[in-house]
Amino acid sequence: MDYLIPGVSGFLVGAILFGLTYGDVFPVISAIANLGNTYMPELFNVNHWLLIIFLALFSVYLFYILSKKGEFRKDSL
Repeated sequence: MDYLIPGVSGFLVGAILFGLTYGDVFPVISAIANLGNTYMPELFNVNHWLLIIFLALFSVYLFYILSKKGEFRKDSL
């Protein structure tokens, strides 16, 4: 139960800081991030099929690495 007080106070401090800085920070971030309707191939200036193939290969590689990390060694069982 002692962990509840710091957690709640952290939420409250974060909410207060967010509320105080929102009016100043949001317009700046919004101006930077306002790119309109754009797609990833347009952002990177590449063919859309190249990006699809890259993301598919990256996903396969990531799943391979995660499956290897999840395997247990025989001597640790």
